[in-house]
Amino acid sequence: MTLKKGRLNHTQKASLIIVVAGLISKILAAIYRIPYQNIVGDRGFYAYQQIYPLIGIISTLGLVAFPNIISSLAQKQQKTTLGSLFQLEALLSGIGAILLIVLSGFLAQLMGASQLKMAIQIVGVILLLVPFISFYRGLAQSTGNMQPTAVSQVIEQAIRISVIILAAVLYGVLKLSIYQTATIAVSGNLLASIITLIYLIKKAPISLKEISSGGSLSLSAIKHIGFPSLVFLFFSIYLLLFQLVDAFLVKNALVAQGMSNSLAEIEKGIFDRGQPLIQFGLIFSTALFTTYLPKLTRYYHQNKEHYHQENQLFFSFIFYFNSVITIGFLTIFPQMNRFLFKNNLGAVALMLYLLIILLASLIQFFHQTLFIEGSNRQSLLYLLIGVVVKILITYPLTLLLGIVGSSLSTVIALILVLSCYLKKAKMNLLVFLTPKFILSLLVMIGLVLGVRYLIPSTNRLTLFVNIILSSLVGASVFLLMSTKWQVFDKRLFSFLPFYKEK
Repeated sequence: MTLKKGRLNHTQKASLIIVVAGLISKILAAIYRIPYQNIVGDRGFYAYQQIYPLIGIISTLGLVAFPNIISSLAQKQQKTTLGSLFQLEALLSGIGAILLIVLSGFLAQLMGASQLKMAIQIVGVILLLVPFISFYRGLAQSTGNMQPTAVSQVIEQAIRISVIILAAVLYGVLKLSIYQTATIAVSGNLLASIITLIYLIKKAPISLKEISSGGSLSLSAIKHIGFPSLVFLFFSIYLLLFQLVDAFLVKNALVAQGMSNSLAEIEKGIFDRGQPLIQFGLIFSTALFTTYLPKLTRYYHQNKEHYHQENQLFFSFIFYFNSVITIGFLTIFPQMNRFLFKNNLGAVALMLYLLIILLASLIQFFHQTLFIEGSNRQSLLYLLIGVVVKILITYPLTLLLGIVGSSLSTVIALILVLSCYLKKAKMNLLVFLTPKFILSLLVMIGLVLGVRYLIPSTNRLTLFVNIILSSLVGASVFLLMSTKWQVFDKRLFSFLPFYKEK
């Protein structure tokens, strides 16, 4: 019994290390683009953000998606399957890298800027390192050694950010073009990947040669890797795929609308402000899913009735928490936009874009529920519907409504995906909108708006004070009212990090 408890404590500590490192990494990833935009402007921000979805996809695959699958296979002692997976990863990475390098000029033109060619080629080189980085991380995790993954994650992000900020400084000092600056910024990702790999080789001494020689790259071996793993990979890069669609379609649609090339780039850069805000808004939810998913999986296999109770409670918390976060963000957004980006341009489009926080969180809940219950084919179908709709409606909506249409294209696609999940679960979200909850929200909004208008916002310092005070007042009053009026089941508060375990 003591040994079992010791193992559990070790697993919990290991998981905590990964969660904390992930949070640090995500916070850094959300924050660094703000000083970058402040230095290079909206047009310079646009140039880097055109490439960012590709970098983000590669980073996610090497940091989270593949390592988790590799760790799971290694724990099950499936060495032959691991060998097949490594060979498959190496093959796909090689093909992807060749395509990105050879077609870089064509892809850059499709994005509406041929000057992005070299940056895309650098992304191709980064892709070649993914199999090695992911296997070192995954195999270390499988032994319970989370330190290499956690430390390498922070190292990678720190190097990336340092080079990106350096690129922005060089832009001002050397008068570089926005595309030269973006290329230097992207090269920071390559440098970070190389140093990360060197660190992992030293700290996680595992023989990849032994693993890569085991197994064969056959159809049966690929099938053995598992369909759920493929769905997991797809979902891990889901929102990045939406951003990639925007990279190819939004600027071109703005130019077709009649904007000059430069003005379209500035407008797309304004639209891209939403991405770090969404990333920041989803940080806490992502951490919750990471820590609570293993518990739900365990409940599902041990006690179905307890699982359904806990799952329902968790959904209620996710819905209410992200509704409050989203509405809170919307209420203070004008001040936040001016504080972070110096002006309030694109406010309507960006406020629409913030709805992704709530929609993405709810979709993630349903996706993970179906993942636990083994209904991966349905989940994949719903997610694919969203991507197809996003591709079909982004260009026409942007052509018609500008960047407001670009935001709408993502929101509409995600609402459709969520509707599919809700229909499958036979759930109606309106039952959660109780009079007490709505009244608590209205009081919170009223007080936040009151504080906003009472405190002057003439410069960045006063804007910062305004945002902090209005947020604290709003959050405190909402918590006080929801507790006093018993708006929620009191068990929901146990999901908050500062609340004692139930």
